[in-house]
Amino acid sequence: MGESMLENGKISTRQFTFLLFCLVTSSFYYNMPQQKIAHLQQDVWQIIVISWASDAALAVVFQILGRRYPNLTMMQYAETILGSWFGKLVGLSFVLLFASGAILYLMDISFFLRITLMPETPIFVFSFVILLVSAYTVNAGLEVIARLSEIIGPIMILSLLVVFSLNLNEIKVINLLPMFQHSPLVVFKESLRTTSVFGLCIVMGIFMAYHNTPQEALKAKLIAITSGAILAILILLELIAVLGVNMNSIEFFPVFRMAKYIEMGGFLERIEPLMVIFWVGGTFVAITILFYSTVLGFAQVFKVSRYQSLTPFIGVGVLLVSWLSFRNVTELNFVIERVLPYVALFVEVVLMLLLFAVSYLRHGKGRNVLRRGKK
Repeated sequence: MGESMLENGKISTRQFTFLLFCLVTSSFYYNMPQQKIAHLQQDVWQIIVISWASDAALAVVFQILGRRYPNLTMMQYAETILGSWFGKLVGLSFVLLFASGAILYLMDISFFLRITLMPETPIFVFSFVILLVSAYTVNAGLEVIARLSEIIGPIMILSLLVVFSLNLNEIKVINLLPMFQHSPLVVFKESLRTTSVFGLCIVMGIFMAYHNTPQEALKAKLIAITSGAILAILILLELIAVLGVNMNSIEFFPVFRMAKYIEMGGFLERIEPLMVIFWVGGTFVAITILFYSTVLGFAQVFKVSRYQSLTPFIGVGVLLVSWLSFRNVTELNFVIERVLPYVALFVEVVLMLLLFAVSYLRHGKGRNVLRRGKK
């Protein structure tokens, strides 16, 4: 088992929490609020509640599987549960989902930087620079990524709270009404994208193998997604209360727009470039987490002895696919809204429940299947 671990680093519960928090929260900076407010108006907060509940339930499944197959990642125990060939296929599905997430996050931040800050700069330049630095961080190992998340995570929280608190005087409560105007079925359908984004936290199935106290993995996951959900609801409600439904529906990056509203006493204004730096940092961590999970996953599925040797090849692949697939934000939004949710939820929910069910059918009840097998 030792030779297949590939990663010798260990992360703490605090680091585990911030890794998942950065992954969940980063998507709220860009066009997700605009799309969801356009569809659900004042009911948009309900999709966050649904996504939180779904991911919390999924976290319990990962906690159980992680305890049953200690020190193994999801790609590794997929083979233990389903056998070599089918297990590899399921493990590869996880890896391709992580790669897809990295591509979409990379394009999200690249389009954001080009549209808001440097419209004359080719989109490829942003993607290349971000991915180059990310590749260096991936090769440094999980502990480096985890320490980075410990620094960036609190800054992300602070930046969102600053935007929230300094716009309180602009709130018009009447903009929050009426609520509960959409049927549960409509809300559930619109929640699929945010549920799939929350579901990217299935990287818990990787991190748990390197967690120094794996029995606390569920606690870390719940803290991360709960704090992310609370911040998302606060920001969504304030966006509506400050900008109104109509403005949010046409504004590509409404959180950035709200940051531009901030002005205090004539001395605190134009802070949005500082906010952008913080948000780029958070998204960089999210991209690096997914990039790392992709590289490590490929190495484990195909039994490569050193995952770092795959980093440049996978990096080039991610860069080319992202560059050739999306010419503008509209194409990116179509994939995020109409394709990603169904593919991601199949991997995150259906395949994970399959692993869970077959694990109990093949290996019976009990906590540590591997220890029992050795006996």
